[in-house]
Amino acid sequence: MPTPGSPQRKFRLADDVLWAEYDQACRDINGSTDRSDDIRKHVEAVVAEWKKRRQPR
Repeated sequence: MPTPGSPQRKFRLADDVLWAEYDQACRDINGSTDRSDDIRKHVEAVVAEWKKRRQPR
């Protein structure tokens, strides 16, 4: 459940089989079914890599 006042961003994944397999993969790899936490970590990693590439050398 979202925290009151949070932006409550959403995305759509119409493939029910893929979503169920992702749920199982999260359970097997992370020991948790908290898919939103997994997605948040992925987004943070992509942004960190993007920022790293933008740094002048």
